[in-house]
Amino acid sequence: MLTAFLSLALALGLAGAGAQTPPRAGAAKQLAAVRGEVVKISSPAKGMLSITVRPARDYAEVTVLARDNDLVGSGVGREGGTDLLGLLTDDPHDDETITAAELSEGDVISVIYDPQAQNRVLEIYVH
Repeated sequence: MLTAFLSLALALGLAGAGAQTPPRAGAAKQLAAVRGEVVKISSPAKGMLSITVRPARDYAEVTVLARDNDLVGSGVGREGGTDLLGLLTDDPHDDETITAAELSEGDVISVIYDPQAQNRVLEIYVH
């Protein structure tokens, strides 16, 4: 029984050895994220921002590249409300939309970025 199984496995392996595997259409992206305090913001080129984030504890600082008009989302809900969807209350903060250019040193943010594309920012959230 074992020899029959090994023979079958060997035959299948040899039959597939000549077949070419098709190349992938696109390799999967490996993204990275960091949450921490903004320690430096500079402008390396017109319309671009270089944002340095210092994470908590023993992690190294990360510098990411963002456009100055990238929208910044809210990373956490507002305090004092049980209305999860914002349908029952009229919160003045609901209409606030800020861009990366409006971030300041000392802000606590979370950033999702692509390390294979020069640390290009994909999403920014302020806390």
